Amino acid sequence: MADLSSEKEASNFCQQLLSPAEQIALAKRVAILWALKKGQKYSQIRARFHISPATIAKFQAELSQPGVQEILRHLEAEEWATRWEKKIKNILNISS
Repeated sequence: MADLSSEKEASNFCQQLLSPAEQIALAKRVAILWALKKGQKYSQIRARFHISPATIAKFQAELSQPGVQEILRHLEAEEWATRWEKKIKNILNISS
């Protein structure tokens, strides 16, 4: 996986390796971790993802794991870049 050089290659790899249900489960896991990182309340996460408080607590405990921290760093960088892209386009009056 480390040799994948583009988002498209990574997407193709995951589509071939994971079933549609596994792809959804992976996306859901990342979204739960992101929600916890952003400080969302358990009740909000529970309602949004239809999971138990025990499952949320399990994900909360995983937030300190190095692999999870790496994933969250990538998501933060993407969020930052997207936010600044929008600001710059707004300043320059460029439509998306």
